[in-house]
Amino acid sequence: MLKEILNISNQYAEGAKKVQRRRDEWLVKYPELKNHLKEIADYLNANTTYQQGFFVDSLHAFNEDIKGTSSKMPSVSFRSGEMPMLVTFKNSMGEKKGYVEEGFHITFNPTITGEIVVLLLPHQSDLNDEPPPYTTLAIIDDPIELTMDLAEQIIKTGMEIAQKSSFTGMTVRTDDEDDIPQVRQTNPIGFKRYETTEKIK
Repeated sequence: MLKEILNISNQYAEGAKKVQRRRDEWLVKYPELKNHLKEIADYLNANTTYQQGFFVDSLHAFNEDIKGTSSKMPSVSFRSGEMPMLVTFKNSMGEKKGYVEEGFHITFNPTITGEIVVLLLPHQSDLNDEPPPYTTLAIIDDPIELTMDLAEQIIKTGMEIAQKSSFTGMTVRTDDEDDIPQVRQTNPIGFKRYETTEKIK
């Protein structure tokens, strides 16, 4: 029985080794992934017809208590820029207000166990009652298994989902909508009767 208890106790060491191995793998894979995502962003920025802009950001785990970061747990995000929503309001004083849709974020995040969780934050705007939820695109057990082909597939899938969450993507309905999660911006812009002296012709 003591040997069995010892074996259970030794599983802590085995688990710690696995976590450390995964974290070390991520530190090797992270710069390769970041550079490849930059290549994708550069390609899109040079060739896409709609120029909202694509960017790659590096983030580090942050501790609020001491306001410190952990250099051993970087994450990398592929994101799009803001897009004007093509609606503007104007008051009698000449002040204007327009709406802008925030870009999507696809983030490769290391977890405390060393796995990589890929999350999508879809498009959102002030017209949303509350921020849309994150979507989990992938969980990668061992970072060394993250190939650049797999990263491209994840970006493609994430962008397909994100585009459906955009006000621009909601204009197109497809037969395969059941296969792609929807985050629809269906909140109406507040309408009320506005008395005006202008005659309608």
